[in-house]
Amino acid sequence: MNREAIFIALFDRLTGLKTAGAVATCDRRVKLIGDMGPGELPALYLAGDKSSYEQTEGAPPIRTLGALVYLYAANPDRHTSAGIVLNGLLDALEAAIAPDWSGAQTLGGLVSHCWIEGAVEVFEGALGERAAAIVPIKMLVP
Repeated sequence: MNREAIFIALFDRLTGLKTAGAVATCDRRVKLIGDMGPGELPALYLAGDKSSYEQTEGAPPIRTLGALVYLYAANPDRHTSAGIVLNGLLDALEAAIAPDWSGAQTLGGLVSHCWIEGAVEVFEGALGERAAAIVPIKMLVP
């Protein structure tokens, strides 16, 4: 297993959102939303998260790598909620890691499956003109 190759493959899929114009910033070094200028939003950041190993005697380990995707959005005008933009980013993220023709997103064969799992934390109202979401991603390593 090459962890960095897996994270590169995931990040490459996510940078498609920048290519498509859905985000202005796409990086693996997470910034705080309050430290970002208007021209940097919407933004997507990828960070590593918890990994797990399950071992059964006589069988290879089941390895799951975790990642967190941070999505940041700003309202396009003072009469529009930033949550509207954030909902579009969440939809675009789901589409970016949707299963391929085989029925599983394999990141080019590096993992058995890559998917969103767990609670998606959404921060909309308290940030005023900005909104954020943290999306947990899991990757099952063969």
